[in-house]
Amino acid sequence: MRTYYIFEIKDEFYKLYKDGPNTLYIILRQLFLLKKQDAEYGFNIFNQLTNQQNKYLLNKNIFVKYHKEMIYTKLGNEHIINNLFKDEISILTIKNSYIMLSTNHNYSSFFNILIDYSNNYFVVDFKNQDYFFLNDIKMLV
Repeated sequence: MRTYYIFEIKDEFYKLYKDGPNTLYIILRQLFLLKKQDAEYGFNIFNQLTNQQNKYLLNKNIFVKYHKEMIYTKLGNEHIINNLFKDEISILTIKNSYIMLSTNHNYSSFFNILIDYSNNYFVVDFKNQDYFFLNDIKMLV
């Protein structure tokens, strides 16, 4: 299973890092690894880089748009794709400051869904040191 953290980057930082996402990844990785005593400092930097998610609206829009699909279900705050034909199991959880996606593949169908909501999503898998802007990967698939 891969775990992706998806952040909506503010426009000015998206423009700054779109051609060099490595620097943005390093910043987010350092924030991810911060010690508890530095949390307030990290929180301030994180808020400067990212937009808050409208958790209620995004949850509602995804559910309304996909609730009739056979491969999609929603349990509590989790959106689930269980696609037997593609052997994909993906679980999307929307938080106030980021979106978390767990999937058994390198690419999830949720990427196709999320691209409709923002052009500034930055996707990070800290464990595998993988990162990309969602709109860049969308063009490849």
